[in-house]
Amino acid sequence: MKALGYIFLTMDRAGQIAVAEQQRAIQAYGQSRGLKVDDFFIEQGCSLKSAFRERKQAAKMLAGLQDGDVMIAMKAEWVLGSAREAVRLLQALKQMSVSFYCVDLDENISIARERKLVVSEGGASLVMAVLTSLAACEGSRQGETIKSTKRHQRKEGKYTGGPVPFGWKVEGEYLVQNLDEQHIIQEIMQLRLDRWSYRDIAGKLKEGYGVQLSHEGIRRILASNSQKKEEEKKRKGSAK
Repeated sequence: MKALGYIFLTMDRAGQIAVAEQQRAIQAYGQSRGLKVDDFFIEQGCSLKSAFRERKQAAKMLAGLQDGDVMIAMKAEWVLGSAREAVRLLQALKQMSVSFYCVDLDENISIARERKLVVSEGGASLVMAVLTSLAACEGSRQGETIKSTKRHQRKEGKYTGGPVPFGWKVEGEYLVQNLDEQHIIQEIMQLRLDRWSYRDIAGKLKEGYGVQLSHEGIRRILASNSQKKEEEKKRKGSAK
């Protein structure tokens, strides 16, 4: 078993803690746990938001880990980064039985510890639960952002993917009227005014135009076409 120290030099020099000071803090903490720190990995020139495993020194550190090894860092925020990445990191360390201590938390946040023959999760379960929740929230917010963006794009008449509605075609990032298909829709509307059933209209379209549509498909086309024309009208009006 070996104990390794991770030193992070923040890009913000005002809040940066010197290498020597971090080394002393990590060595002292290791001694309090009965550990001798064998080596230090000094990370600099990267953002806190970057994934730990993608950092040069961190990747080198992780590559040399073996079951039962120990990692120590002064601050959890220097290693955990985003909640999603933190969850992945702690899960990987736990599978390897690698302990990860953070001086500021005074806890092993990757492995459960024992007290008097009773297993105590310490801070590991708490940190993992919090990070898992944060990761879920981040994913939820991202999903809501995407949905909100697509709703806004649809209101502007922009094409957001999926099947192109009958009567329309894609030009650039917008849906515009397909005049040939709009002619067919006009005939459908006239037939409805003449009290034709949807099924009868479907038969006439197949016979006259070779267009295969179900009676339910015709109903949806009429409803959708009216809405999209209104959206197109608003878009052209706002562009003037």
